[in-house]
Amino acid sequence: MKIQTFVLGPVATNTYLLTQGNEALLIDPASKPEKLIEILGDLKLEGILLTHGHFDHIKAVDGLYEKYHCPVFLHQDDEDMARDKYSGAVFGLVSYITCPVNHLEEGKMKIGSFEFEVIFTPGHTPGSVIYVFDDAIFTGDTLFRGSVGRTDLKGGNASVLKESLRVFRQFQKEYDIYPGHDQPTTLSFELENNWYLN
Repeated sequence: MKIQTFVLGPVATNTYLLTQGNEALLIDPASKPEKLIEILGDLKLEGILLTHGHFDHIKAVDGLYEKYHCPVFLHQDDEDMARDKYSGAVFGLVSYITCPVNHLEEGKMKIGSFEFEVIFTPGHTPGSVIYVFDDAIFTGDTLFRGSVGRTDLKGGNASVLKESLRVFRQFQKEYDIYPGHDQPTTLSFELENNWYLN
């Protein structure tokens, strides 16, 4: 599986393009749907995975759905947030989705040739999830390099996030970690250096 990262939007959100053969998945398409459509080219977009419903992770979703009519996946606890045109107002931004969404459930999932696991990690938002592939974890704003997502926005809860972070100590092998913002990291580095995981 090939992973490409595109930093998009006013708060530098990581959008990830995953490809296998001619199939593709997008994780958190944050902005510029026309740019992402150009990048996709002849690839078949099998689906859009959202780690959570915050405005800075979803702005390209409707434009991509209009082009590809692919399934969009989001935890049900974040759907209202993702559809709220005023959710980014505190930052002076307007970003929301109107397209249909499929509600995520915890456990193993298969889209096209992609196989992965969905793990519910509330705290940054009520419906935050992480996506675990063979050797990569896409953490959204649950976990960053040396830090974690903020919990002072609507729906955030620091104590709930603390409980969710326990999942990272349960993995039995090394993973590359791809967060919603900033640089990628590794599970071993975070377990040794990120005090939020201790």
